[in-house]
Amino acid sequence: MKTTKLLILIIALVAICNNVNAQFGGRVGEAAKRGAERAVEKKAEQKTEEAVSNAIDKGLESAEEERRKGEEEAEKALNQAAEAIEETQKNQEEADALVADIPNEIPQVSNTPYTPSESEITFFPMKQGAVQEFVTKNAKGKITDQTRNTITSITGDKNAFAVAYQSEILDEKGNPANKDNPMIFNFRVVVKDGIMYLDMNGMFGAIEGIDGMQASGTTMKIPNNLSVGQKLDDASVKVKIGFINCSSIITDVQCVAIEDVTVEAGTFHAYKISQKANTTAMGIKNEGTTLQWYVKGVGVVKTENYDKKGNLVSTQELKSMR
Repeated sequence: MKTTKLLILIIALVAICNNVNAQFGGRVGEAAKRGAERAVEKKAEQKTEEAVSNAIDKGLESAEEERRKGEEEAEKALNQAAEAIEETQKNQEEADALVADIPNEIPQVSNTPYTPSESEITFFPMKQGAVQEFVTKNAKGKITDQTRNTITSITGDKNAFAVAYQSEILDEKGNPANKDNPMIFNFRVVVKDGIMYLDMNGMFGAIEGIDGMQASGTTMKIPNNLSVGQKLDDASVKVKIGFINCSSIITDVQCVAIEDVTVEAGTFHAYKISQKANTTAMGIKNEGTTLQWYVKGVGVVKTENYDKKGNLVSTQELKSMR
């Protein structure tokens, strides 16, 4: 009897324990699970916050570095631009200083119509109404533009006379480069005592359609009689249009040969003249050499322009004359 009661008590205790575990043990496990989950979530949130914070910090540092580099590059570019402007201004001032700002040495000529004699023929055509057409090509031989020169008048007397020209710039096909505003300028050559005076001031100061142009410099002079090895005087010109300045100095002018030259207009017996030109336009320097072939009674029939390295830049040839 005692044994039976003890067994029943043990069974009851086990049942009670199982019931307690069933009722409370599950809730404790669930709570522990939820606690663990919250701990994981909190840890994840912390890691996420740290990662976001680090990313923001790195982004700000990178942005700051890029901004700093940008400011440095901008400042460097501004300094370089300022140096370039200062250099161009210095170049232009030096070039202008080399050009003698004195009146052209052009002899006085009367306005009386005049017909030069055979003995007075120079390196230019001497017939009023004469027309010459020139074609300009680049280094590859492609036509870039054309020019038409017309003698509008010859005035003066046996002591000194002037040949006046009108020159029009045409396009590569021989049509006016600008139909609405043709590029036309006037110049003249004065002859006295067997010497031609090229009126540089008159040439650059009389371009139609350009107001406010000022030109000064020294006159280019070419004697009627030339010989191989003969050196000629230097020449210069300074042109100003508003804030735009251009100065050109022609030096080392010399007759280097007397030879035949063939161009589209024909074959001519010519005097070959070599000269160096140092030009500064808006502070930008350009050096080069020019070869020209002069023919008496005709003028320049061919011109070749080379850069300072001796590379051909362009040519101009007489296309026709009438």
